[in-house]
Amino acid sequence: MVPSSEYIIEFKVDVLKTLKLVGITTGVLTAIGVSAYYIHRNLQSSKRVILRDEVRNILRPFQLTEEQIRRVMANLNTEMTNGLKSDEAITNDLAMFPTFVHHGPSGQESGEYLVVDLGGSNFRVSHVVIEERNRMRLNNKIFLIPHSLLLGAGEKLFDYIAECLQRFIDDNKLSLHKSNDHQFDLAFTFSFPCKQRSLREATLVSWTKGFSCTSVVGNDVVSMLQQAINRRKGLRIEVVALVNDTVGTLMACSSTYRDCRAGVILGTGTNACYFENIENVPKWIGPRDNTLKQVVISTEWGALGKNGCLDFIRTDIDRELDESSLTPQQQVFEKMISALYLGEIVRLIIVDLVQRSILFPGRMQKSPSIRPDYNIFLILRGSFYAKHVADIESDTTEDLSITAAILTSIGIHEPSYDDCYIIREVCKTVSLRAAKLAAAAIAVLINRLNMPSVTVAVDGTLFRHHNKFKKNLIQTLDRFVPRTHRLVLSEDGSSKGSALVAAVDRRLKTASSTYEKNFPS
Repeated sequence: MVPSSEYIIEFKVDVLKTLKLVGITTGVLTAIGVSAYYIHRNLQSSKRVILRDEVRNILRPFQLTEEQIRRVMANLNTEMTNGLKSDEAITNDLAMFPTFVHHGPSGQESGEYLVVDLGGSNFRVSHVVIEERNRMRLNNKIFLIPHSLLLGAGEKLFDYIAECLQRFIDDNKLSLHKSNDHQFDLAFTFSFPCKQRSLREATLVSWTKGFSCTSVVGNDVVSMLQQAINRRKGLRIEVVALVNDTVGTLMACSSTYRDCRAGVILGTGTNACYFENIENVPKWIGPRDNTLKQVVISTEWGALGKNGCLDFIRTDIDRELDESSLTPQQQVFEKMISALYLGEIVRLIIVDLVQRSILFPGRMQKSPSIRPDYNIFLILRGSFYAKHVADIESDTTEDLSITAAILTSIGIHEPSYDDCYIIREVCKTVSLRAAKLAAAAIAVLINRLNMPSVTVAVDGTLFRHHNKFKKNLIQTLDRFVPRTHRLVLSEDGSSKGSALVAAVDRRLKTASSTYEKNFPS
């Protein structure tokens, strides 16, 4: 029979009385209890220290010193300068593409624009109405891209975009109150390396982020989109601007922060742009006059390390990831930072620790028929996401239950506390390295701008949703940038900012046309 709770309480009291009769006081009992607790905790802590010592050699190469960070900064600065001198792709790490955007918004822009934002496995179509003082109304819809189109013929990808544009216009009844000859101006946000010859001409240099559509590299993507639009006879749209997502990010914040001179993306991929004096761009082929003193440069800094300048911080895990990627020997810097790769770095470290019998000891020997999903995780590339890294790194539960739940959800059943603890350390280490590298790169931008104060517009999932990453980024940046600076989140930058690029271009052309009409040469 199970004893009642009253009996249990009475029994505990009797035990205490008996102990007191033999000379053991309550204070002594308390001391014994406290001592036992600390002995237990110290045993647990010493066990964790031993476990951490076992993985230290694997994690140490990911722990960057201040000297290494400064060396990364120096190398990035050198490569940026080299990239501004020439387009020598073989010797230069960074393309440093002039974007043909010369001015930020003045507050006098207005108009109605469509925006297509293509930069990942989905794309967004937006309808942006710019009113006076750059107040904007925005409506958008996200369209998923079938995986077959990411790898198929480029013409089919652009035909699909045009089809989705037609659906967006029809669903939102945008043509109801327009005359038959009304034509929408469209800004094309295209987040891949492009060499621009004007605001409306851009040749794709290479695909990144999992795309490999045929017959696009080496061709003008603005022309390909326009041709796809023209093939749909009822679609009256003119592509008026090609905008990198970093430029959109910059422009969206420039309307609010007058000292905003740089835009950074920290998401699926990473890139940055900034205003550079034209006199510092020897390769600039556009006009040089008093009206054009600056141009926004898309750094394409994800390619840093192509020629080996980052080899001193690359690990065996980095090299393994690179070799198995769709773009080996490319985007070296991006593969250490961006959300597309952070989870895979962690997964590869976990696999290494499993193979060394440090994590899940004995589990590798289990039959695949018992835990087939567990084995799938160990061999399936891309099965661990940046969101997992963020959630595990932020797990402060006493028993690491959040980490355990995440591991269970991806096929690692019944992980021990020690397993969870080690994996959290791995996530922290990989995330911190990424944040430090991102901070080093942003520090170079701010220092090159050489202004009393600088606002940097930032967008991307890592900055938006990975709180530990953002905190570490800001803390590192503060150590390496002495001047006044701030990072601000760019809201809907790829849509609002791209529409602003088109609106600024329209304003400048209208002003020029008016001037020529009033003051003919």
